[in-house]
Amino acid sequence: MLPKNSPGRRRLISQVNEEVERYTGFAPRLFHFLNVNLGLLCFSFVPYRNPQFLPEMKYQLTDSEAFVNLLKCILGTGVLALPRAYCNTGWLLGLAGSVLISSLLLYAMHVLLNDINLTRKRYKMTMLSYSETMHLAILNGPYWIRPLSKYFARQVDAFLCIYHFGVDVVYVVFIGKNLKELGDDYLPPIDTRIYIALMTLPLILTFLIRNLKYLVPLAVISNLFLIVGLGIVVTYLLVDLPDLEERRPVQSLSQLPSFFGTIMFSVNAIGVTLQLQVNMRQPENFMGTCGVLNRAMFISIAFNTAFGFLGYWKYGDDTATYILKNLPDETLSKCATALFVMAIFCSYALQGYVIIEIIWHSYMAPRPMDSATLWVEYLMRMAMVVASVLCAIAYPDFGLLLSLVGSFCLSQLGLIYPGIINICVCYSDGYGPLKILFWRSLLFIALGFFGGIAGTMASVAAIKQKYDNRILYFFSYFQPH
Repeated sequence: MLPKNSPGRRRLISQVNEEVERYTGFAPRLFHFLNVNLGLLCFSFVPYRNPQFLPEMKYQLTDSEAFVNLLKCILGTGVLALPRAYCNTGWLLGLAGSVLISSLLLYAMHVLLNDINLTRKRYKMTMLSYSETMHLAILNGPYWIRPLSKYFARQVDAFLCIYHFGVDVVYVVFIGKNLKELGDDYLPPIDTRIYIALMTLPLILTFLIRNLKYLVPLAVISNLFLIVGLGIVVTYLLVDLPDLEERRPVQSLSQLPSFFGTIMFSVNAIGVTLQLQVNMRQPENFMGTCGVLNRAMFISIAFNTAFGFLGYWKYGDDTATYILKNLPDETLSKCATALFVMAIFCSYALQGYVIIEIIWHSYMAPRPMDSATLWVEYLMRMAMVVASVLCAIAYPDFGLLLSLVGSFCLSQLGLIYPGIINICVCYSDGYGPLKILFWRSLLFIALGFFGGIAGTMASVAAIKQKYDNRILYFFSYFQPH
């Protein structure tokens, strides 16, 4: 059982809100539609997670449906920054590093899923979130760490919020920069930050949508545009490739930390892996050597590796922060850019939905909600959009922000926390011969810690170097004269 006053328990016993009471018969069909057709399980939560409803759900995912969901969630916009990452490290080092880091993340996902299943069975619960798993795992770990169980659970929620907020900031920067690229062809040139600021109201309007089912059309549009846009970009990369000898196999090792963050951002699917298995008709087929997870991740890793390699092979040292800037100035490339802009715009509210679910519905919202409380939630949503726009205006660099988010957040969520959970889950049963499971978990923690620290410091240093004058100019207003 979860502790009485924990956010997880409050969420589990209060999921039947007014909307569920009204649409109880519609909810199973809605979530089946989301799971099968839209890939919305790439969140780190499941709306309306009342365990009483889950066993009675008529619709569950088949193996092929789960495979498509997972693949759509992994193949996102982070792939656009991979060619530049290969340019910074060289094509040979990039290929090796991409495969190694991605394979390590896949292995950590397997370990985390196994631990979640063990914890769920141990406490006889139908479903557990990431933070709830951390909370219960710590309670099962060494005695000296058990008083910190709530702290670690809240830390998981905090990093999930920071990660999704960072993704939204990256999205806003991406939209602003590409709107400027398109707008300068037809309008008088203006600063990128003006385009970013102009996106505030449209983003607020989409983010004021409280019900996930009303975001369904946006998800459909986003997935469609992403697929078509990636197809157009790949056609450009395959035409007129130069001699590979003109490209460097290894570059300066100083760029490896930023490369680590970019790879983490582009292949990490921690949210979808936590939720797909429990929504499958045959959940035992999700894992295993030829399971759904391995098959989808293999295709994703192969596509990301090939995309990054081809992008650097095509454009060499001229590879831009994101590959769209390297496309020729013609109608088809502009159509690809416009498709990506619309896809990212439609995805903004979906990413922010996670933050509201964690902060508002888990920690802040009183029960029952009244009209005044509803207005407070709306104000919170608007404030989050404004905050993301201000961050994007202050640091409008797509590649550096993407690397920072990947290094700072996903090293924790994808490596360090799975290692901590595994140490605690295996504590009572032992770590096997020579404590091999313990040393494996320590390896996850060490790689996540050093890789995350190095990547974060490298990204922060690059951001400071690029925007240092702006920061000093801002703080000069607060100095006494």
